[in-house]
Amino acid sequence: MKRILRDTCILSALMTLSVFVISIVWVGMTDEIKLVLELFILSFIISLGNYFLDEYTSLPMIGSYAVKYIAATGLVMLFGFIAGWFYRSNFWMAFIYVGIVIVLAYFIDAFKIKRDIDYINSGIKKKKG
Repeated sequence: MKRILRDTCILSALMTLSVFVISIVWVGMTDEIKLVLELFILSFIISLGNYFLDEYTSLPMIGSYAVKYIAATGLVMLFGFIAGWFYRSNFWMAFIYVGIVIVLAYFIDAFKIKRDIDYINSGIKKKKG
């Protein structure tokens, strides 16, 4: 299931980028296309940050997500101010947006870990029995 979800996300991202490249060639850069491309760039930056956090920290799962939440929120705020998404009066929205994504990612990760643990435990039981 994880592979299907990952492949779906990759395929939809490639389709979106392909459609946008064609649209940019024919119509030019619209505000909608600019927003989606900015989101792709922001996603890459956050993914890169998460990769380095995973590689260079050894925090428990909850601690790791707390650090990632703070880092991602900071990146979203910074990028949002640069891109013009947020103003001083509504910067707090970054906490909500990132919070929703982090909660969903946490539950997906926890489900995956539980499934992996069950798989490993069943393999150990088969070897013992």
